[in-house]
Amino acid sequence: MLTFIIYFYLLLFLMRIMHGQGNSCACNQPDSDFAIGVNLIYYKCNNETSGTIVYPITAPEEMLKVLEDKRTIFYIFGHSQSPDDANVQLMMRALCYERTDNVVLLDWSKYSKLFYWISFQRAEKVGRLFAQSIRLLVKNGLDISKIYIIGHSLGVPIAGFAGKCNDFTIPRITALDPANPLFYPFGCYLRSTDAAWIDIIHTDMGGYGTLTCMGTAEFYANGGTRPQPGCKLIDNPFSKADVCSHQRSVEIYAESKYHPKEFIAVQCPCYVDYKENKCKGNLQSYVGYAASDVHGSFYFHTGTL
Repeated sequence: MLTFIIYFYLLLFLMRIMHGQGNSCACNQPDSDFAIGVNLIYYKCNNETSGTIVYPITAPEEMLKVLEDKRTIFYIFGHSQSPDDANVQLMMRALCYERTDNVVLLDWSKYSKLFYWISFQRAEKVGRLFAQSIRLLVKNGLDISKIYIIGHSLGVPIAGFAGKCNDFTIPRITALDPANPLFYPFGCYLRSTDAAWIDIIHTDMGGYGTLTCMGTAEFYANGGTRPQPGCKLIDNPFSKADVCSHQRSVEIYAESKYHPKEFIAVQCPCYVDYKENKCKGNLQSYVGYAASDVHGSFYFHTGTL
């Protein structure tokens, strides 16, 4: 097993060299051909999530004509996903619920469905494009204070670039089970300085999700590790069954939009103390959509969603 791990990391390192990544957190823009097919999709949220308007990521300014005077949520899906995936549509329906926010999806499916290590490299370039698109929107009138970015899995590093590569502060980034750095140890991941407030929902730590604390508030569902209720401990890699716990973070967030009072977390130093009811009376917080400006580690239980 140890030999396999050594070979695995050696392979990743060699691939990194072969692809000549250099400083992956740099903010230089990729060539114009790379951006073709990467889009921002505005959801009309008129009870039909299929009602959308597509804008090229390099020219998002026209979207300002349709944005209403309220917060704008940008959602970024993860590896192997696309706008039509059930997990993504689940989130779109939830974000559109009651039309509380403008809803925009970053569609990078042109690159998200490649082999993981290639998708990660492309994701860093997509992140730079995304940062530029946010900058163009702000330059042309989008209120910075009304920007909210949500990323899932490999979408989380992309979200981080909006903070790294701009001279203004993103108010909030929510990271749904951020991608595990063990799969790509030399990449540019979300940092706690990428937004004024960053909340993380962990559901598959050490699996497809990171073991690292990346935010100002860390929320651990059922301890934050697999198997989440209703999911298997292990299955074929990248199969629907095997990513069940990883995808649960999206399901939890979506449900938190509909039923915020059902997702209350308690601040606690560790999961053992939480399970033994040693944290009664500690600070409590909503999880997901209704969460706001708390700091530290929070634990909560869920059933099968």
